[in-house]
Amino acid sequence: MASELPKFQYNYFLVYAPDVPNTQRLKHLPEHMVQNAPLFKDGTIKLGGGVLPPDSKTSDADVFQKVDGTFIVVRGESVEDVWEKLKKDVFYTSGEVWDHSKIVVKPAFLATADVKFE
Repeated sequence: MASELPKFQYNYFLVYAPDVPNTQRLKHLPEHMVQNAPLFKDGTIKLGGGVLPPDSKTSDADVFQKVDGTFIVVRGESVEDVWEKLKKDVFYTSGEVWDHSKIVVKPAFLATADVKFE
C-alpha cells in the first residue's frame, strides 16, 4: 500500500544561497544564528544548513570550514515573501556571505511533514 503524501496548510520554498568568494561566514555566524532561532522555533524555517563541495562529507572533521553556501526550506506566502525574509538576514545584508546574484528561491513540495535524523 502506497503512503499518502502529506497535505500542508502553508506554502514552502527551497532557498539555495551560494557564498561569495572569500566569504566571511564565521564572522557573521553568531548574529545569523540569533536572527534565525525564532524562525526555526515558530516553524517559518523547516530545515536549513550548509552546502558542501562535491568532494566533502558531512562527517568530515573540518566540515564547517568547507561550507560554501546555504540551503533553507522556508514557509512563506510567495517567492517575493521569502525574498523579503532573506534580505533581513545578516548573511545577506553584510554582503560578505551570500552571493546576491546567485541566490535561488523556488516553490517546493515536501514529501514528508517531519524530517528526522539519526
